[in-house]
Amino acid sequence: MKQSVLIASVLGGGVALGAVGVAGYQALSHKATPAAPVAAASQPVAVAQVASAPTPAAASVPTPAPVAAAQPAPAAKPAAPQHASYAKVLSTKPITETVNGTKVVCHQEQVVRQAPVQDQNRVAGTLIGGVVGGLLGNQVGGGNGKKLATVAGAVAGGYAGNQVQDQMQKRDTYADTENRCMEEPSTSQKVVGYQVRYSLDGKTGTVRMDHKPGKRIPARNGQLLVPTAQ
Repeated sequence: MKQSVLIASVLGGGVALGAVGVAGYQALSHKATPAAPVAAASQPVAVAQVASAPTPAAASVPTPAPVAAAQPAPAAKPAAPQHASYAKVLSTKPITETVNGTKVVCHQEQVVRQAPVQDQNRVAGTLIGGVVGGLLGNQVGGGNGKKLATVAGAVAGGYAGNQVQDQMQKRDTYADTENRCMEEPSTSQKVVGYQVRYSLDGKTGTVRMDHKPGKRIPARNGQLLVPTAQ
């Protein structure tokens, strides 16, 4: 009797557990799938066929062509500068240096010259003096004394006449001019070049040249075409 009750209790507990498990499974199934509404028994159920609206075809949009990346424009080459063919001369200044030396200085000078002597031996004076002296001696004494006085007077007169003529010849002069020259130290200024100021391509400059330029100087590519003084 007791065994029967025990078996009945075990079976009853197993059935209860099984019922609880089935109820839990159904409850979980109802939560996952919603129940469809139940139509009234008296109304026929029309199954609504919802036609799916045709999906409009996507509008054909033209695909834009790929745009090339903008390339920087090449830089323009600078224009070659234009140069004038001539430089305009603004001013010219001579360059000098001091030179030491000597120079010959001449001047006219008045001089006294002796007249040319015609009678170098003064014969005329001697003869005239002798005659005069002899005449004077002849007036002295008499006889042989007179002769001696005459000879002595002639000798003395000749000598005196000679000396008188000599003095007269020495005093026979005339004035004349003579060109006399002599060397003297001197300094001078020598031109060794020219400092030239010019204008070329709107710019001014200076250059030393060995000759005096005109109003303009030939040029090429901004450079003068003349040799410069060293």
